[in-house]
Amino acid sequence: MKSAALRFLIVFVILLALIGCALIWAARSHRPMLYQHGTPEVPQGHAFAIMNPFRNRRSEEVAEKLIVDLRTSRCEQILLDLHSEDSRTCSIMKENNRARLIWREDGSTSRVLVYHLPESESNLWITFGRDPEIGFTVTGVSLVR
Repeated sequence: MKSAALRFLIVFVILLALIGCALIWAARSHRPMLYQHGTPEVPQGHAFAIMNPFRNRRSEEVAEKLIVDLRTSRCEQILLDLHSEDSRTCSIMKENNRARLIWREDGSTSRVLVYHLPESESNLWITFGRDPEIGFTVTGVSLVR
């Protein structure tokens, strides 16, 4: 009985140490994605990423507010302001209740976030550009179906 409890304790401590090492590695990494698989260019394809839990999420917060706004009656005006002319975007956004971040690409002057819209099997691409005074701002929205 004691050997089973001791074995359990050893396995538990080893797992805890491995999780601790993984968290330290993730905290030191400046990459927003720790692992990525697939490609977001094909909505029916499978793309997923394991995101760094310590990444800067400011762009994601802005993108999520934009997604909420695209589901409102202001959608067409927002797209017009962003110089996006895809007429399907507003209708597709209104029929999708969920959006899941599946891809993120960070550059020094640009950033791209890709959200999967499961109800319509499409991907929403939100691009950001760096403004020297205020940081990253949304520069475009496109839909890949």
